[in-house]
Amino acid sequence: MESPSAPAHRGLVPWQGLLLAASFLTFWSLPSTAQFTMESVLPNAAEGKEVLLRFHNLPGDLKRYAWYKGEVKENNEIVSYVIETQTTIHGPAYSGRETIYPNGSLLLQKVTVKDTGEYNLQVILKDYATKQVTGQLHVYRHTQ
Repeated sequence: MESPSAPAHRGLVPWQGLLLAASFLTFWSLPSTAQFTMESVLPNAAEGKEVLLRFHNLPGDLKRYAWYKGEVKENNEIVSYVIETQTTIHGPAYSGRETIYPNGSLLLQKVTVKDTGEYNLQVILKDYATKQVTGQLHVYRHTQ
């Protein structure tokens, strides 16, 4: 079921100019009922459309979410969200096309081939322990 804070994806026509494929892998092992996973809500998007990345089975006691394009390091941070203060912080990799929602989902608007690459979501717990999910986002031009 879609979160009420996530935008609706109506009127998008797949296979119109761009094929988007995303696969996300976890780097730690949790019981299968508690697997922390990420998904792309719209697996195929036309160039200029939007893609929503969201995750499921969040660990408890969350303090902050942070999204990165590439390796988890300061220069690659796109955007983060501090839960307690409901504050959004734009990082150095923020382009103006990304929106983070209070549930941790990341909306990428007007996707292009340049959006191809590794995306990492890091969650910071209240005890400052971190969890991370990473995956590859592949954007392909559709040739006619």
